[in-house]
Amino acid sequence: MKPIHGVFALAIVGTAIPSVSNLGNFASKVTTARAEASRIGDDMTELTLSQQEQAQKNEVAIARYQDGCIPVVSADQLRYVSLMLNTPVLDSATNHPIPVGSIVCDAHGNTGVITDDDRDPNTPGLTQKMAFTGDKAIVDWRMNQYQGAAYYMPSN
Repeated sequence: MKPIHGVFALAIVGTAIPSVSNLGNFASKVTTARAEASRIGDDMTELTLSQQEQAQKNEVAIARYQDGCIPVVSADQLRYVSLMLNTPVLDSATNHPIPVGSIVCDAHGNTGVITDDDRDPNTPGLTQKMAFTGDKAIVDWRMNQYQGAAYYMPSN
């Protein structure tokens, strides 16, 4: 080998040695970027599923309003109140809980089903299976249409 070839070989080896350490840094950055991309992908999947679930609940709530849900008001019957999960709804005339299976709604777009999961006849049914719609027109239509007895949420 000619001396000039040796100089070139040394120059190539000399420049390659620092690049090897840069490869480690590059691999680390690629791994970090892949993890971040995976996290973003997981977030997007979760958001998409959440949006699909909300769209389905919106359809359920609209159907409940159209099918004649029972509007809920305050005990003094002067204002609307929000439905609350796991809370009974009481008939203002008898002060008894309304029957299990009743579909209830409020003036804010919330709907629920009165259910009794514990099979204890001494405990009232509770508002569960909640669904929400932001369709104010359908909510207002139902509130204006209903002329029945007042049902209310008990105050704690």
